[in-house]
Amino acid sequence: MSSLKTGFAGILSLLASVSSYAEGFPRGCEVTGFGYNGYNLVLNETGEQSFYLIQNRSTHHVELQRIETKEVFMSPPLTAKLQAANWAAFASDEKEFNFQCFVVEDNNTEKVDCREVLDVCQYPRAKFALSNMGNYWVSTNKPQREIINDAAAKGIYLRW
Repeated sequence: MSSLKTGFAGILSLLASVSSYAEGFPRGCEVTGFGYNGYNLVLNETGEQSFYLIQNRSTHHVELQRIETKEVFMSPPLTAKLQAANWAAFASDEKEFNFQCFVVEDNNTEKVDCREVLDVCQYPRAKFALSNMGNYWVSTNKPQREIINDAAAKGIYLRW
């Protein structure tokens, strides 16, 4: 019986450490509007202006880098770095916007499956001012509340 209690305590400890990195999605943010292609995160299934929250749920620094999937003359790199448990917000008006993910540890960078390190949700009813359209990082590498406040300060209305 003692080993059963010890095992149960170990499992509870493991669950507590994992959940300390994963913060729940805010009200109105839904697991929709994105997917994966191999190891890559693919945002914006429709091509309409969209707003996404992305959390690094790993214990390492994660870097997201845009991957250009079609022939384009000029395209900004759109890279973001997130510390463990931090969030980012990304706005997109381009269909199937691709990111690859890298874990950065001790000056070494390794490509990883985005599914393994990120939690993603979309505000499907977000409203943007005309000046806020396009593809850009709204805010990066901050706690969830600060990311949402930054979006509101930039005139993005997160409806639920």
